[in-house]
Amino acid sequence: MRLLLSVLVALVAFSGAALADPFANFYGNTVKVSGAAGERSVFIDEGGSYSQKLPDGSTAEGKYTVEGDTACFLGGEQPYCVPAEARNVGDTWELKAPDGSTETATLVAGR
Repeated sequence: MRLLLSVLVALVAFSGAALADPFANFYGNTVKVSGAAGERSVFIDEGGSYSQKLPDGSTAEGKYTVEGDTACFLGGEQPYCVPAEARNVGDTWELKAPDGSTETATLVAGR
């Protein structure tokens, strides 16, 4: 009985971690993305929408989906798919843009 209870507790803990929102720390904050085209600010919202301020000052909006460990941002010419990984404010990481170029992203506090 004790073993069964331990297994059930472990399964519940694992499924809770698997269901955790990898973008939870992104909501209310800004992802600064720098690349060959300049720097843009991306604002990821809960519920599958995002907006961004582009280097020329214009704005764009779109939707994103998370499937497994991949998130795809839709709204441009091609989907921009990235690993769906939790990040903390201050983290910096590299992204591979749809055109194959490398961009650098940083999660900064606030909007």
